[in-house]
Amino acid sequence: MRNSATQTERERAFATSTMVLRALPEAALITDGDGCVRHINPAAEALLGVQALQVLDQPLAHLPGGAQLVALAETAYGQYSLGEQTIAFRRQPLVAEEGERLIAGELILLQDVGPELELQRRQYDYLCRALHDVRVPLQAIGGAAEGLLRGWFGPLTDEQREFAGMIKENANHQGTLFAQIYDAYTLGYAIAQLQPEPISITGILQESEHELAERFAARPLSLTFELEAGLPLIQADRVRLRQVLLVLLNNALRYTLPEGSVTVRARRAGERVRVDVGDTGVGIRTADQARIFTPFFRGENPLKEGRYGGLSLVIAQRIVQLHGGDIWFESVEGQGTTFSFTLPLADEPDATQPD
Repeated sequence: MRNSATQTERERAFATSTMVLRALPEAALITDGDGCVRHINPAAEALLGVQALQVLDQPLAHLPGGAQLVALAETAYGQYSLGEQTIAFRRQPLVAEEGERLIAGELILLQDVGPELELQRRQYDYLCRALHDVRVPLQAIGGAAEGLLRGWFGPLTDEQREFAGMIKENANHQGTLFAQIYDAYTLGYAIAQLQPEPISITGILQESEHELAERFAARPLSLTFELEAGLPLIQADRVRLRQVLLVLLNNALRYTLPEGSVTVRARRAGERVRVDVGDTGVGIRTADQARIFTPFFRGENPLKEGRYGGLSLVIAQRIVQLHGGDIWFESVEGQGTTFSFTLPLADEPDATQPD
C-alpha cells in the first residue's frame, strides 16, 4: 500500500508541476527519479529543437546537450555548450511529500545566454577602450603636476605649489576610480579570472601589516594582529586576497580617529578560515548600513575622508564571493566597525601554515 501511495504522490507532484511548467515563459523540463523526461514545455522544445513526443519517457542524456546535464547532476546551476549556443541551466528538486521530503524528480530551467554574453563582451570592449582613453591623459596630467612640484619647470610660489598638488591628487584619485570601475565590472560579470592556490593566510596578513605600518604610525593608530597558531592553508588567489585585506585595512584607517586602534584577528571556523578587521572608529550610521555594499554609496564620514570612489567594498565583497566565502560587518555608530569574511580551506585540510 505504501508503494502505491508513494507512486500516487509522485504523480500528483508531476501533474502539479506540469501546470506550472506550461505557464513558464522560459524553457523548462521535468525529469523523474530515474532521470527520464516526464514533461517538457514548448519553450524548451523550441530551444532544444525537439518535439515532446520524441523525448517524453526518454533518458535525459538522449536530449541535445542532455549528456552534459547528466554529467553536471550535482551542480545546481551552470552553463554548457550546445552547438554554437551557450545554455545556462538551473535545477531544483520536486518534492512530492513535504513531511518526508520525498524527491519525485527535478525541474530543470534552461536559457540561451549567448546573446547576453555577446552583449557583455561588447560592453567590456567599450569599457576597456574608454578606460584607456581616459587613463592616458590622466597619467600625463599627473606626471606634469609631479614635474611642477619637483621644480622641473622652475620655482613655484606657495599658491602655485598648492594648486599643483591638488591637480596631482585629483588625477591620482580619478585613475584609482577608473581602475575600480574596471575591477567591479570584470568581477561582477565573472570576466576576471581568479588563480586560487593553497596559501598561508598568516603570510598574507603579515605582508599587509608591513605594507601599511608607516601609514598607521603616521596617523597615529595602533595596529594589532591576533592570529591563531597553526592555521590551515586556504584556497585563494593571492593577489585578490591581498586586495580584500588592503580594502578593509584602508577603510579602517580612514574612518578611525587618531590614537584609535585597529585589530585584525584570524581563526579557523569549521571548514573555513575567518578574518575580522575591527576598529574603534566612527562606526556606520544605522540608516546607512543596508547600503554599505551598494556601488558608489558613501556614508557620511565625520572625518571628511574617503570622498572618492565608493567601489572598494563592492569589489572586496565580490572577490570573497567568487572564492566561495562570505563577508559581512557589525557596526555601532560612534564605537567602531568590524568587517569579517570567511574563505574555504585548501584541498589539503591537514596542511597547516608555519607559525
